[in-house]
Amino acid sequence: MYNDTSSDTMVIIASAAGVLQSFYRKLALFFQTHGTSVVTFDYTGIGKSLNGNIKEENCSLANWGNRDLEAVIIHTIKTFPHHKLILLGHSIGGQLIGLAPSSCMADKIILVAAQSGYWKFWKGVSQIRMWVNWYLLVPALIKVFGYLPSKKFSRMESLPKNVAEEWAKWCRNSDYLFASFSYDKFYFDRIKCKFTSISIDDDFFAPKKSVDWLTAKFENTVIKRLHLFPKDFDALKIGHFSLFTEKFKNSIWNILLKETHN
Repeated sequence: MYNDTSSDTMVIIASAAGVLQSFYRKLALFFQTHGTSVVTFDYTGIGKSLNGNIKEENCSLANWGNRDLEAVIIHTIKTFPHHKLILLGHSIGGQLIGLAPSSCMADKIILVAAQSGYWKFWKGVSQIRMWVNWYLLVPALIKVFGYLPSKKFSRMESLPKNVAEEWAKWCRNSDYLFASFSYDKFYFDRIKCKFTSISIDDDFFAPKKSVDWLTAKFENTVIKRLHLFPKDFDALKIGHFSLFTEKFKNSIWNILLKETHN
């Protein structure tokens, strides 16, 4: 926890898939120095929440939302009952907000590159790449290793078997995660707070249309939509992750900070 004792606002950061909570540490410290407290955490089977052999971890992707994120929200509300509560979801973290019942108690939600992973949102060669990823590569790797060994070939942490299989299943369906559960398991349309959704023009992992699709699922919120272009920040690229690095401390981080106060 990054806590400013004078703060009346708590931000919970829901990480992207396979991204350690420590990745958001510098942003959290930036918020803290500007009067906003932050809670970060690792999902089950990731980082400090991986206990034992990853092959023996049986949590699901849905559990990251309805159990892990839910527990963090409840704990934060109980510990800081008079604070303004903001949920900041990066990528899959934004998707999982809709699976956590207590997300309905948030005062504001900020999504960064939170999207549908359905492969047809990509175009051309990228679409083929995503099809191969979800239909062939991920299932094959899981079968061989007993989990998704992302850490062997990327900066992502490896994912437990059930998490990776469920993610692949969602990404093969045009209704994404909505095809996998009954209506009573979702809270997207029950959330009624202020809401900001941010996409990045050069983000390979979250095309604008895929972000628009997920944003629309929060249909009863007061939506503010931002689409960022690298050139507006004197940058050659931003992508899916760089927004959270110190390179954008004096630009995009200030936008995020402003959103926590509006």
